[in-house]
Amino acid sequence: MPKLLSIATVLLATAALTASPALADPEPPAAAPVKATADFREALFTPVDGVLDLEETPDGLKVTGKFQKGFASELPSDYQLVVLDGAEVVLDFSKDFQKVAEIEAPEVAEFEFVTKTKQTIADIRNEDVVVRQLVNVAAGIKVQAEIGRAKLEKP
Repeated sequence: MPKLLSIATVLLATAALTASPALADPEPPAAAPVKATADFREALFTPVDGVLDLEETPDGLKVTGKFQKGFASELPSDYQLVVLDGAEVVLDFSKDFQKVAEIEAPEVAEFEFVTKTKQTIADIRNEDVVVRQLVNVAAGIKVQAEIGRAKLEKP
């Protein structure tokens, strides 16, 4: 009987140790956030130079960025920041950008905002991020001119 009691004790101890939450497998680490970058390079007819970084969050897409060149007007309302699939706007960051942009021509200070959207980085990766500016072409006539374009890619 003592041998049977020893075996039962070992089995109970083993069951208790394997069922203990403290000894259970730890939760897997959270997945790294999905990110993408648009790197604007100054070129002929596209004066914007800077970087936008996008990251998926539970609230939408977080956009951080800074532009060193290319902004002639100090009015944020003169600019649009959009993602294009061909010629179609698939995501518009303009209103959020206009709220936070601090422009001292030709630069835009570092900024951050979150755009509420159900779109993911995968939905817009490899699309073009475009900066447009309202430009006076004649007395009282303004048009949107593209001043920067960059491909949205993995960082």
